[in-house]
Amino acid sequence: MKDQSGQVMVEYAIMLAMCVGIALVMMILMFYFNEYGWRAINLVSIDYP
Repeated sequence: MKDQSGQVMVEYAIMLAMCVGIALVMMILMFYFNEYGWRAINLVSIDYP
């Protein structure tokens, strides 16, 4: 039983690190796809005088 005393904290730390990593990757992807989207909109859009 003594060997399993820190298992919950280790699992919690691993899950927390995975969730933070996924959130960071999603933020980076959102930033780059948002930049690409605005570039595409600006290239396609028509400027009226």
